[in-house]
Amino acid sequence: HGISIHSFPVLHLEELVTTACIASAATSNNSELPSVQASGLRFLITVLKAFGKELDASTNDGTTVLEQYSSQIISVVRHALNAESLLVESVASSGFYRLFATGCEALFVMIKGGFVSDPVVIKRLLQPLLLASEDVPFVAFGGKDDKLFMKSNHVTDDSRSFPMFRLSKLCFAARVLMMIEVGDMNQSAASAINHELEKGEVDRSIHSAAAAIDGFLLSNASTEKSRSGLPTTGLTFENISDVGELIRDELVENWPVLATSSIVSLLRAIKDAPEDSGQRESLELWLSKLKPLILIGLRGALSEFKPGEGRISVSETAALFICSLRLLVGYNSMEICPDELGDVILMLTDSVFFQLLGLSDAADERTHPVVLPHSVFEESTILMQQACGFIEDLCKKQADATATELALLSHSVMKPLVALQGKQIKLHISYSIILSSCVRSSIILLLCQRGEDRMHLEKALVQLSLSTLKDISSDHLDELSKKLKEPCLSLLRSCSSNTSLKAGEWGEIAIYALSNELWDAWAIVCASLPPGVGIKCSINAMKGALGDLNNTSRHVGAIVALRVALHSIGTEDPSLICFVLHHVGFEVLQLLRAYSLRLAPGEGFDENRVNVCAEAVKVNMIAFQYLCSISGQEDTSAIFLLTLFQVLVESVSFNGLPGNVLDTRNDGANENIGRMCAQVFVHVVRSNPLVFKSTIAAMAPETRTVLENAVRADMSGYAAPKREKKKLSLKGFR
Repeated sequence: HGISIHSFPVLHLEELVTTACIASAATSNNSELPSVQASGLRFLITVLKAFGKELDASTNDGTTVLEQYSSQIISVVRHALNAESLLVESVASSGFYRLFATGCEALFVMIKGGFVSDPVVIKRLLQPLLLASEDVPFVAFGGKDDKLFMKSNHVTDDSRSFPMFRLSKLCFAARVLMMIEVGDMNQSAASAINHELEKGEVDRSIHSAAAAIDGFLLSNASTEKSRSGLPTTGLTFENISDVGELIRDELVENWPVLATSSIVSLLRAIKDAPEDSGQRESLELWLSKLKPLILIGLRGALSEFKPGEGRISVSETAALFICSLRLLVGYNSMEICPDELGDVILMLTDSVFFQLLGLSDAADERTHPVVLPHSVFEESTILMQQACGFIEDLCKKQADATATELALLSHSVMKPLVALQGKQIKLHISYSIILSSCVRSSIILLLCQRGEDRMHLEKALVQLSLSTLKDISSDHLDELSKKLKEPCLSLLRSCSSNTSLKAGEWGEIAIYALSNELWDAWAIVCASLPPGVGIKCSINAMKGALGDLNNTSRHVGAIVALRVALHSIGTEDPSLICFVLHHVGFEVLQLLRAYSLRLAPGEGFDENRVNVCAEAVKVNMIAFQYLCSISGQEDTSAIFLLTLFQVLVESVSFNGLPGNVLDTRNDGANENIGRMCAQVFVHVVRSNPLVFKSTIAAMAPETRTVLENAVRADMSGYAAPKREKKKLSLKGFR
């Protein structure tokens, strides 16, 4: 049967790159072989797509495996991009336009994959792709001249395909412009490309729009069974017979990106154009001709979008249409019919959100829809971002929305959240983009509700935010927490800031948040409600969390939440500080002592030790500032400081100070905690020296000595004391 030998392509990467580069620069008798070079370049594109993002394990510094071949790859791509000049020097002209188009594709793959990001290299590679002003003159829509026509400006044996050079330049500029617009490019590369492409952007956008319109008409005609429907003339060609099949295919394939990029550039130009100017009117006319194309193209792309079928191009095309539609909706002078807008909302909801979440009609019977592979969501990331952004944009404009649009938006936003709360869908990192957007949109929709409708919706959203926060924390979903936690907290803040619920209901919410260790949620509730409403109802639960030294996992969250709440309510009603410290002051001091002296080590104790000490000190400083603000409370302040200083002196004695000032050698000592305590002493000395003096007068001598040494050390910057060397006296030897 023989022996089968297996290997991996990455082990032969050098041979693959070398072969591709040699073929991409192939010559015969000093003559270029453009067909062979284009084939070699297509092979190189395959290698770039396969290995462009693979890290080099031998360097372990973040470089990719292909970076070592960057000089060879950039050289052959630059050679292909110079194909237009090679055509002039060559005897045979056929094939150079294909080589140029393939070079544009290779450069786009390199930029998209991050293979080239150096602004100098990008600028050099872009030079052959920039269109001169005479190649793309400004043209008003409906003009009778031939300035938009794609035609050959060289003597060539293939005039029907020569316009491929100009069309490839338009398509490349459109693709990179849209990649920047949807945020799919690093900042340095985007800045360098924008700097180059902004030259002649207005004129290029008009020619891109014309090519997009022709491509759209050809695309519609090509979908029919008979090709007799092909338009005989267009904006960019006088007769269809003058345009080669390659040009027609390029127009059909790229009309979506040409149309969307043209809208981006036209809107920029309109914004900068003077009001009531002829140029502005002409640009707006071009824009109005592109709007129907965007709506029709979006419907077609969304109807073809089937998650999991591996058609990335459909997802990307739909994302481009949505991106341009967002810009059109944001442009006040370009009105979109409410019925059309409603159809778009419905399509996005059903085709994108519900399909990806498993909430489509076909999946309603299942209690728990199957979570699609994460790769499906990665392929659809830009589509999800743009679709979510579109819905959020419309929610922000809800004041101008019709009742139908508002109902459709509510359906789009609320159904995923209802499914989440009802456990119909599971919390999954793949859903984070859609769910976080729905939470943000619900905040906006809540504002337009009134009366009982608002109260019922507010109750539901509060329950949703709390249950989601609880599920995130209990399941230890760290990645999902980064995406979903902040929107849920913002939702809770919005509900509590302008609430229609009663104080007693919020008190129960505050107790629930503390009981389930939702510390951030508790702090928000206490800070947003009228002073004292939340904190008074739940102070006993906070006392239990701080006082339970056996459960160290609760301490850092509880003390941080208490400090945030105190800082907020203290500015509105300072007397609440007295109420809080009366109930939990002992627990805070007990926590400070236990953590600074390592009296209650447990899981995560040492990791949170410095943080807990710092937060406990901040809480005590808030209390001290409150006492200082009340006249006639000097004796109370001194008693409070005496108790606090006793704990801090113990901490300094145990942990020592930076520079080994106290020569401490205790096991587990942390000089950062000692320095923190010393800074408290210095702060009190400078802010209220009289109270400080009366406090230390009541301290034991050995305790006062430690305190004074800590103050001197902190004021001197923990410099080691200078010791003078003893001088040898010779007088005693006489």
